[in-house]
Amino acid sequence: MRLIVGGAHQGKLAYALEQTELSAAQVVDGAECDLSDVGRIALFTHFHLAVRRLLQAGENPMQFVERLLACNPDIVILADEVGCGVVPLSREERDWREAAGRACCELARRASRVDRVFCGIAVTIKGATK
Repeated sequence: MRLIVGGAHQGKLAYALEQTELSAAQVVDGAECDLSDVGRIALFTHFHLAVRRLLQAGENPMQFVERLLACNPDIVILADEVGCGVVPLSREERDWREAAGRACCELARRASRVDRVFCGIAVTIKGATK
């Protein structure tokens, strides 16, 4: 599994498509996909938004991570960094940021490679560069 993180609109998806043999048609969007069917997913974008949806449905994001990785050991996962910046006032927003951060920590721990993309430039923070 490979994890690519970075801020919103920093070029994570373009980088992932450039670095893999995957196409835009293989992208599954965590903002709107069916989270009950993790099936065979090659590239999962907006993981942080999937975490929000899971929390809103009363589900455990870490159990989702287990199901996702069990079904897709070679998956590429993209997530926005949501823990930086001003701490939100609402409890729900703080809980979401914490859950997304913890889930990404688990993904990073298990990933063979982790890249951070900023302004379209990637830095490998874990694993081989090629």
